[in-house]
Amino acid sequence: MFARPLQASDGAIEWYSEINGQPVSMCLLPPAEKEKARSLLQQKLAVIEQLYQKLSMDNSAPADVMHVLSLSSSQPDERCVWVVDGQPVITVWSESPAMPASPVASKSLRWLWLLLILLVLLAFILLRGCMPTVKLPVQGAPAPAPLPVKQICPAKRTKQQAPEMVLIFDASGSMSISMDITPDELRRLMQDQSVKNFDREPRRISLAHRSAKQVIDEVPKDIDISLVSAATCQQVDVTPAFSFAQRNDLKHAIDKIQPVGKTALAEALEKAGKQVDGVDRDAIIVLITDGEETCGGDPCEVARQLKQSKPRLQVNVVDILNTGAGNCIASQTGGSVYAVNNTYEFNEMMNKAIKEYIPEDCD
Repeated sequence: MFARPLQASDGAIEWYSEINGQPVSMCLLPPAEKEKARSLLQQKLAVIEQLYQKLSMDNSAPADVMHVLSLSSSQPDERCVWVVDGQPVITVWSESPAMPASPVASKSLRWLWLLLILLVLLAFILLRGCMPTVKLPVQGAPAPAPLPVKQICPAKRTKQQAPEMVLIFDASGSMSISMDITPDELRRLMQDQSVKNFDREPRRISLAHRSAKQVIDEVPKDIDISLVSAATCQQVDVTPAFSFAQRNDLKHAIDKIQPVGKTALAEALEKAGKQVDGVDRDAIIVLITDGEETCGGDPCEVARQLKQSKPRLQVNVVDILNTGAGNCIASQTGGSVYAVNNTYEFNEMMNKAIKEYIPEDCD
């Protein structure tokens, strides 16, 4: 990552690193050493990606700098990666990298480990200095874009990189209504007229329970899950994060959630936001609701403030009967709305709400 290019007398580009040791092409490493180097490389690229995302939110860096940062966080061709004393050295940063010459390790300088933030700043400075002046011929296909951390298999990311998840249950009184209620029954119920068996199964809350528990089984093992239950105004309960080993306890906690009173979406979002990092780690809040805020809060404003302070947080909304109540919440945080129009769509929409946080082809 810290190689610098110099032009030799014959015009060839040679790459030098201040890290001591014999450079070895990543392609030639034994499997165990190669996997270790790949893991370290992914961590360092993720740090640069985080810097890029932060500057994108601030809108404070020039366009050319943002382009360089975007390029530098991309996944390099492994032919362009050499390992010196266990450290990955990227010898070409380009949309279409050429096969580089072997880097030459400096014999006179020793690499001093810096704190993580200095690592980012050094990479940033080096990139600004060398990228505009290095012109290499284009060979082969472009390197594939790096996977977002949330789509990397748990075995290839650290615990600190693993996303965080919060499930919010709207536990207002309307969640006791049957999903099979007819439009006429619902109209009369909204007019405070008597409707027999309006709370017959399958109730909205029962389907929310069932689908959430099914979804939990799909969530990667390294993702901890918190639970928020919005029963009514000033009665929003929050659990600590449940680890993978505690998933059964989480399911029991979900089953205990029962409909009570009004809809406190703003308070629920605010408390859910406190459960996740959202700055150095990806975070997702899945909000399951069937109606708009009725406790006087402003969930749209809460969502806006959350995104401003936690740029890597998104809120996906499972909207029962497509009320539109969560549209602005999702849009403010870069999330999506998944409308449930009948009993049979519940599982499908819940799965879609977390799909991008479930990496594919993992052991």
